[in-house]
Amino acid sequence: MCGIAGIYKKDGAAGFVAEALFAEQHRGQDSCGVVSAGPGGIFICKGLGLVKDVLSSEAVSPLPGSSAIGHVRYPTQGAPTLENAQPHLFERDGRPIFAVASNGDLTNLPELREIIESHGYKLEGSNDGEVIAKAIGVWAYEDGLGLDEAIAKWVRTGRGAFSTVLLTKDSLYAFRDPYGFRPMSVGDLEGSPLVCSETVALDTLRAKFVEEVPPGAVFTWGPNGHERRLGVATAAYRHCIFELIYFSRPDSRLFGESVYEVRRRIGEGLAEGDETPGDVVIPIPDSSNYMALGYAAARRIPFALGLVRNHYVGRTFIVPEQQMRDESVRLKFNPLPGFIRDKRIFVVDDSIVRGTTIRKLIRMLRENGAREVHLRIGSPPIRYSCYYGIDTPERDKLIAAYRSEAEVASLLGADSLRYLSLDALRRSVSIPNNFCYACFTGDYPAGQKSRKG
Repeated sequence: MCGIAGIYKKDGAAGFVAEALFAEQHRGQDSCGVVSAGPGGIFICKGLGLVKDVLSSEAVSPLPGSSAIGHVRYPTQGAPTLENAQPHLFERDGRPIFAVASNGDLTNLPELREIIESHGYKLEGSNDGEVIAKAIGVWAYEDGLGLDEAIAKWVRTGRGAFSTVLLTKDSLYAFRDPYGFRPMSVGDLEGSPLVCSETVALDTLRAKFVEEVPPGAVFTWGPNGHERRLGVATAAYRHCIFELIYFSRPDSRLFGESVYEVRRRIGEGLAEGDETPGDVVIPIPDSSNYMALGYAAARRIPFALGLVRNHYVGRTFIVPEQQMRDESVRLKFNPLPGFIRDKRIFVVDDSIVRGTTIRKLIRMLRENGAREVHLRIGSPPIRYSCYYGIDTPERDKLIAAYRSEAEVASLLGADSLRYLSLDALRRSVSIPNNFCYACFTGDYPAGQKSRKG
């Protein structure tokens, strides 16, 4: 999972993109970068770490040019190295021609790598964004298609998820895979188009929301104005439901949905038919807060923020190494002293992937005197790998892949466990058939499953 941003024809473009990325920092904490462009050329600033450290005003203000793109990353394809940090440049004869920043994972990497290497180009890292940049580059400049047609070919040829911005010295492109797995919105900032993964970036910059980039579409802003090519379309979209369950900020709108409202409805659905007695509902902050509010209201049980989160620790699910993830849990949460003693607690979380975080939290709650711990999960059991940008590539590491609900509860140390039903999840969104549920059902969009899986 990553976040992208781009702006066209706005003085101080690099600074605006850095601010947008700061609003999307939750989408990736591994590395970040900005590329600016104008008549004087293409300029890049990127590094490992957080936006506030890598893309400080001192770092980005010297970048010239009135257009820019940027990226925040956590690794699903490729290690957390500088070579894999985005944006990526496509160069010819040592001169940058364009830059690419993309959110999502590709599923036909072997074929694409073969195409790139057959043209004499080498992949410096192992990141999908670099593959997109070099595939488009070789089609445009080695095969002679030109950039517009090469991008159109990419939208037809790429498999998997990609919400991508591409920047040249005089144009900005935004394009999205035909299934629309990952979000991508366009806003207007005082007459300048602004592209971002989440609308919260528009809100931060006080930009006006215009529209979502349609799946399979290519948008261009250049010397000839704004061009919309709808391009490839599929019979049905497959937006990632996990964006609404976990990744996106609750104050964002994406896929035509309010993230907050979906999570509230998830909580209400989770309460249906649940008659287990208890004293208090506690969310695991922050993504499950509104689920817990919906659950508590539906069951008429008091809601409390019984776990205090240290916001200077990143999201444990997207920490790449298991040992680091274990340590992050201990550092990230702490129960309110004395509050939970002798209480029957409903703990609401958005999902269980590996089970590392919740197992340690349940143990922590018991050590602090909880009489009972009942676990309520705002998604169905995750039983299958995701190949489109969620870090669940190995099915054997998914705690629910081959276990029953009772077995998972026992392994985690919970007195009871209830997952949200798939039917209740589908009722939480406006157009349920437009979403991908493959991580729950194993029903992958046709032709989109990775060869690695």
